[in-house]
Amino acid sequence: MYAGYAGLMLCRTAMTVASPGMIEDPTSGLTEAGFGELLAYGAGGALAGKLVTGVGADLIGGRRLFLLALASMATVTVAFGASSSHAVFMLLSFAAQASKAGGWPAMAKLISSWFEPARHGRLWGVVSTSSRVTSLLSHLALGGLLAWLSWRSILYFAGALAMALVAALYFSFIEKPADVGLAAPSQTDAPAPDAGAPERWETTLRSTAWYFVKSPPVWMICVAIMALTVQMEFQSFLPIYLTQSFGLEHWKAGMAASAFPAGSLLSLLIVGFAYDRVPRRMLPRALGLLLGVGVLAVVVLRGLPIQEEASSVDLAIAVAALFTFGFAISPAYYIPMGVFAIEFGRSRSGILIGIIDAFGYGAAMVVMPMAGRLVEEIRITGEGWGPFLDLLAALSLVSVALMTIFLVLQQRWFERNQALTRRA
Repeated sequence: MYAGYAGLMLCRTAMTVASPGMIEDPTSGLTEAGFGELLAYGAGGALAGKLVTGVGADLIGGRRLFLLALASMATVTVAFGASSSHAVFMLLSFAAQASKAGGWPAMAKLISSWFEPARHGRLWGVVSTSSRVTSLLSHLALGGLLAWLSWRSILYFAGALAMALVAALYFSFIEKPADVGLAAPSQTDAPAPDAGAPERWETTLRSTAWYFVKSPPVWMICVAIMALTVQMEFQSFLPIYLTQSFGLEHWKAGMAASAFPAGSLLSLLIVGFAYDRVPRRMLPRALGLLLGVGVLAVVVLRGLPIQEEASSVDLAIAVAALFTFGFAISPAYYIPMGVFAIEFGRSRSGILIGIIDAFGYGAAMVVMPMAGRLVEEIRITGEGWGPFLDLLAALSLVSVALMTIFLVLQQRWFERNQALTRRA
């Protein structure tokens, strides 16, 4: 899982690192507004992909879905590098994110098949670092390669490497312990009674959908992920932000943008290992406080002066703020929804995590074109990224409130089901 998701993120990061070169290349036909539109099409693809692959994970299993998603992502990335049409760029962005969408539902099925519930928080934390490690290394490596290669060559390289990974994983991915003669993990510590036997709402897709619709914790995690997804999508603009705000060359901007995934990686390692060990009643305050630190990081970025050439001090402050922002928001984005989808969704965890992510990417699909037009206006007027960062700060404040409310509701649900388990 770790290696497979790394392949998905390599292709995803390659498109981000290549973005300044794409915008400045007259053969691409893209502007900042066009790039925002491209991200919106990608969010639309992710939304559609989450809905389809959430069901697909329950139908064909995590292994097949994961390999299919990675092979599709690799193919689309190579095609993206070969394209020069605005319409084709939009279509391929949709296809790329629809392909990547299969990774998370597939991992939900694999984690629930291989590991007991008491380790799910740790597993999501560790596996989530694959995204951050790959993003960090890809920003550094691909950013460095941009000093010698074109943005198109970067995409060819990433796609070819991901396809080689598909071939390797085909022989090593295993769906469930029984496939290699091992016993299934114990479910005795699951937070729901009779966790091993399906409940009535799990029997049909219709009853499952209705059960989710009438559950307040599901609605709260969906709206919380909407705000957090838009925050996470800010990293797609980081190379452009660093290029325009500090006058960095494309390859330097790509490498400097690694501060965000570096912060994410560190926090996922820390919070991932602590998530299952700390009392659940502490999680709303802990993650809420961490998200509050993210708001302060955006305020620091907002206070930096507008300049045409990089000041070493201001650039260092910006990189530190980006590191802090990634550190602050990533645990709340990655871990709670994965743990909740497995605990609450049970055998339908793939569908639930697909629904949650679909809400997030639906919000990104609406916001990203606005953000792209805002960035293009910033470049034309030369007034700096203040309005963009104001929008990001407002979303960060909303995330603090929504995620805290969700974690409180999740805790109440957990305690209620633990009481039912003890009585049973």
